[in-house]
Amino acid sequence: MRNLRRILDIKWKDHVTNNTVIERTGVPSLFTLLKQRRMRWLGHVTRMEDGCILKDLLYGELASGRRPTGRPQLRFKYTCKCDRKQLTFDINTWEAAAVDRSAWRWKVQKGLQQFKDDQKRQGEDNRLQRRSRPLSDAPA
Repeated sequence: MRNLRRILDIKWKDHVTNNTVIERTGVPSLFTLLKQRRMRWLGHVTRMEDGCILKDLLYGELASGRRPTGRPQLRFKYTCKCDRKQLTFDINTWEAAAVDRSAWRWKVQKGLQQFKDDQKRQGEDNRLQRRSRPLSDAPA
């Protein structure tokens, strides 16, 4: 965001929101770009033949073993699963859609557009809540 603001010559005193900067540049946010790349890769792996190492790693489960105590580490597989949920892919239909490349691309684009809109709306709502909150530390 800092580099985009520098390119557009937006100063800190201008009070321009991040959503406005992203709209002016026409560049997708980093979150959207990463989700798009993960979903494209997930579709590619789904279309691979059975027995491929990547596909076995993605769909595989451990037969035995113990996990260490504490919070589990974030895995790429879990991140892809969360992306599918956020992009409103049904667990039963996403693999069928991934087989057809054009349908998969359309679903990913549609889901990413909805994600962008939700993210923008959530940012605006948070901003309005911050603005409407009374200042308790203000001097009388």
